[in-house]
Amino acid sequence: MAALEKIKEYLSAWKRIILLSRRPDEEEFNLLTRLSLLGFVIVGAIGYIIHLIYVLLIA
Repeated sequence: MAALEKIKEYLSAWKRIILLSRRPDEEEFNLLTRLSLLGFVIVGAIGYIIHLIYVLLIA
């Protein structure tokens, strides 16, 4: 029965999360989108620079 109790706890935790969640307003959504895109650009630029250094040193 321990497995059944764990499932019930898991479902009740998800129920609490869904009840507390809300849709972001337009301003908050735009901010999160810009921050995510900025993160992608920064990570991509770092990867590109590392690859460029690797190609220049090996070639």
